[in-house]
Amino acid sequence: QDDYLDCYATPEQLGKIGTDIQDKKCGWLFAQAYHSLANREQIAIFDKLYGKCKVQTPEEQQIKDLYTALKLPEIYKKYEEDSYSKIMKLKDNLKQVPWAVMESFLKKIYKRQK
Repeated sequence: QDDYLDCYATPEQLGKIGTDIQDKKCGWLFAQAYHSLANREQIAIFDKLYGKCKVQTPEEQQIKDLYTALKLPEIYKKYEEDSYSKIMKLKDNLKQVPWAVMESFLKKIYKRQK
């Protein structure tokens, strides 16, 4: 979630400017794109720009555009929904943590915006 928000949330939403691309963080977006989705030409763009560009530059935007072209926003949203569904299915069998605690935690993180 943090990786997604770092890339796609506005600085006003996030309370800061996202720096994962500049900092060359191997987060969820990058790992999915580079290791599973990108073709050779797209990998070459990552190799050229990822971790080598400054925040809010055309080069950083090129990485973000590549994420969008690879449909990472849609893939992330499906991943988030699927993960939430799997957790919700644990409700009747979860014994280690009271469900109220789990539910409170989920309300804080599921589909959060910042």
